[in-house]
Amino acid sequence: MRIFPARTSQRTKGFTLVELLVVTLIIAIFLTLASVKWQNLSSKGGEGFLESFSIEVTLLREEAISTYEERAIQFDLSTNSIYIGSPDRLKGFLQKRELKVPEPYVLKDIVLNGEKITTGKATMRFLSSGMIDRVILHFTGAKDQFYTVLLNPLTAKVTGENGYIEEITLR
Repeated sequence: MRIFPARTSQRTKGFTLVELLVVTLIIAIFLTLASVKWQNLSSKGGEGFLESFSIEVTLLREEAISTYEERAIQFDLSTNSIYIGSPDRLKGFLQKRELKVPEPYVLKDIVLNGEKITTGKATMRFLSSGMIDRVILHFTGAKDQFYTVLLNPLTAKVTGENGYIEEITLR
């Protein structure tokens, strides 16, 4: 029986197709993550803020439902800050973390359950039933342009609109 030796290539220059695909995939993943971070930090931070605010609202609503305890977001118009936490009957509001409002935007006023608040603090509640307070946030941006953030009390869906949108009542 005759045995033929297998031919092996002595050429080691270059990369295989699999190696090139793996490197391309890794670079694509890094670029995707970098572009998401850049979008949140860019001058168009309104979209990044709206996304992070929407995530906070969803997480707080789910937390209120799963723990059977109220959660809250407190809006401070005097310091242009948004605080995430829970209401306490004895201590008031217990802050857990803060959500930064992007630099060009200033929290102008809040419509909370039909009541317009222009100064001080306002607290939005997340009930254990999944319902949230009806809230409309008005921001002023660069060149005195208005930006409105609407929160649906049934679904907790957050939407952003350009311009100043008043509360709409259905008859």
